Amino acid sequence: MNKELIKDILLELHKGEDIAVLKKKVQEMEGMISSKELAEAEDLLEGSSIPVDEIQRLSTAHTELFSGKLKEKEVSYGHPVFVFMGENRGLEKFIEEKYNPALEAFLADQKEKNLEEFRAQVEELKKVGIHYDRKENLFFPYLENAGITTPPQVMWGVDDVIRDLIGKLSDSLKGDIMVKRVELVSQRVLTQVYEMIEKEDKILVPMILDYLTEEDFILAAQESVHMGYVFNQGIEGASNSDANTWLSEKTKGEMKTRAMEEDKIQISSGSFYPKELEAMLNTLPTDLTYADKDDIVRYYSEGKHQVFTRTRTILGRDLYLCHPPQLIPVIKELIADFKSGKKDEMIVPMRKGNRLELIRYYAVRGEDGEYLGVVEVTEEISDQLEMFKDL
Repeated sequence: MNKELIKDILLELHKGEDIAVLKKKVQEMEGMISSKELAEAEDLLEGSSIPVDEIQRLSTAHTELFSGKLKEKEVSYGHPVFVFMGENRGLEKFIEEKYNPALEAFLADQKEKNLEEFRAQVEELKKVGIHYDRKENLFFPYLENAGITTPPQVMWGVDDVIRDLIGKLSDSLKGDIMVKRVELVSQRVLTQVYEMIEKEDKILVPMILDYLTEEDFILAAQESVHMGYVFNQGIEGASNSDANTWLSEKTKGEMKTRAMEEDKIQISSGSFYPKELEAMLNTLPTDLTYADKDDIVRYYSEGKHQVFTRTRTILGRDLYLCHPPQLIPVIKELIADFKSGKKDEMIVPMRKGNRLELIRYYAVRGEDGEYLGVVEVTEEISDQLEMFKDL
């Protein structure tokens, strides 16, 4: 089965052919398919003028269509992929043992105790965002570097739908609570979460194993330590200690780091040793990301003030692919305005609960006005505003 044939079957699905008919056609084909072939077929599908949001809409159907035909690979305890899948098992266990009982108790009786317990479980469910962050920042860049862009964009779009739905569920538990709305939003959340688990297990994991090398997985494991794990405790082979043991065995206790030259960096207004410059940039109360004139990410700061998740795997990544699909047109328009000279900056305030974030984009130009790249400066400014409230 080749990618062109898979693409043609997917195209029939998007044109309205009954999935049962197509599934029978798939099952009658000889042999198994690799996730690599499916990923390449989805990229071809986008090339056939099927928009990403349409592929995203039917992504669950894609998984169902080829279920049972994808080749499977095994990984050892503590391997980043084993831990990633273990988080899904832990997420399922959390929903079954904690979330659903709290929801059922609340729907049966809205007394304060039940409300507070369900609120607590919704807050716990929000942590699935950490799982999605690791996927988007540690695994997707490698797929994109291999030319596989459509499946990551589709999956990222659904991740954001889930994040948004959980936020709406949380909001529905404030003020005048409409129980029916809470129930409906919760159903939508769980449907999307379970569908994403299936996509990750059956589509993404085999794809990752096809494309990433052991060196890639070592870096992903190292960065995962900083980003954190969720829902994995108590899952055999997927605990933090399992992940740390795997990483230690692969690196012999030596972390993978960038080589640092000790020659000073000379600029017109002074000079730095590389370690001084890096420390200074990481000390600034802002989150910096720089992409060059070719729209490739070349730098980000690693200070304690990161607003958005950044990992070393984004270095060399296409700037546009670092954003959810719905934001790509906006970013492309902004960069086009920077390159043409129409704009030099854009400032976007964003509120998340009690947090106020300021996102600033600046065109970076040389002395002759030549466009060199773009720097994104992000800062959480709630505390600063609080300082001025009494003035």
